[in-house]
Amino acid sequence: MKNVVLQPTFYEKFECIGGACRNDCCHGWRIDFTKEEFKNVKKRMHTDAFKEIFKDAFVLEKGSDKCLIKTDEQGRCKFLAEDGLCKMYIEVGPENMSKTCKVFPRHISRYIANYERFLSIACETTVNLCLEEKDGIMLEVQERELTSLEKNSASNYNLNTVKKYPEYYLWDDMKILVLGVLQNRNYTFGERMVILGMAMQKIDTMMKEIKPEPDDKEKEKKTKKTEEEKLEEQRLAQKTEKVISEIQEYIQLFIREIEEVETFKKPFVNLHSDGRQRASQTVIYHMDKLGHNRLEGRIKERIDLERKFEAETVENTPKINFVIEYTTEKYNQAMADFEEFLKGREYWMENIMIEGFLASRTAFRVDGGFWRNYCAMAITYSVFLFMLTCCVEKDSSKEDFVYYVTEIARTMFHNEQHTKQLEEHLEKTQSDSLAHIAVLVL
Repeated sequence: MKNVVLQPTFYEKFECIGGACRNDCCHGWRIDFTKEEFKNVKKRMHTDAFKEIFKDAFVLEKGSDKCLIKTDEQGRCKFLAEDGLCKMYIEVGPENMSKTCKVFPRHISRYIANYERFLSIACETTVNLCLEEKDGIMLEVQERELTSLEKNSASNYNLNTVKKYPEYYLWDDMKILVLGVLQNRNYTFGERMVILGMAMQKIDTMMKEIKPEPDDKEKEKKTKKTEEEKLEEQRLAQKTEKVISEIQEYIQLFIREIEEVETFKKPFVNLHSDGRQRASQTVIYHMDKLGHNRLEGRIKERIDLERKFEAETVENTPKINFVIEYTTEKYNQAMADFEEFLKGREYWMENIMIEGFLASRTAFRVDGGFWRNYCAMAITYSVFLFMLTCCVEKDSSKEDFVYYVTEIARTMFHNEQHTKQLEEHLEKTQSDSLAHIAVLVL
């Protein structure tokens, strides 16, 4: 049976380059196997050399059906050979590897009856494919048969999910908004991010007009509904339909309105950042919690970055302040160099961020509504921009750029600890104004 599938036009071009990958997916990752996958490999292994590696390659995760592959001092998978190829792949075949290994870098979602497929920008091949799309990321709809692996690995958003969480009615509309705004090249990418914030803040406000349904536990208590409750449920459904329709119309109108460039450019005349708040935000939020990041040493060296803790007493209460210092002149030079590097290929940043957002479910990545998701997108872009600014030099190669993007994406899109920290951070910042967020992305 064929399925309707939405995907980037370059999706079918993807092909793993194996040992030729500079930043391969076999180090620096949490690679897990289910106990069933573990037993499956154990039954099929046959060489003494592989058996020797296998017997001390896993650690069981407490309270879980999973076991993790151990890594060496460089964070390399125990099964990664010196030539960059996978020993398990050779020993038992690709069909017997972990689902994690078989699926990456693909991100697959099922929305009601249809599927969509995107590729992670933590993969070098994905980034290289993005950099070839001079006219921007284009999507296509195909009818094709998906494999059982693709179906089983898909994040599933069924009709019950949509009914329970009305924002999912806008699943496709939010992609239209994101692509319509972030691919409008009449503005810089930073300006587009701010404009997107205007729309998502408005939509978030409109969604609050819909009263959420009771949770499942409340429903279980009420096996019978009164006539009044039935009428209220009907009114809620009508209200939801009306608001969703209004938002869909608003999105279409907004995308047309931003073609009036002079009008939308006005707020940016006096709203430009020198990058300092972006630097501060990134170091405090991102690098301080994830000091193992392999780019940190380069960033420290490039702008003389230092992190310090200073103690003070406020109203007889000891307080520790986190302070960052860097050489302003070096940071300004780094920004100028990065701008020079991107000259004529500004679409590189556009494409990698859009594919990254799409693969991470765009406006549905974190709980809490569209404004919170926008803040997550803005912080993610801010981190990418700061770190690439500090790593890329004006004479850096395309290969260098690809490496840095994949390294940053590993943390920003593929780290469970980081995602939790992102959500905690959003608890503190979600009430911030759009003007505050704008400073991070311009």
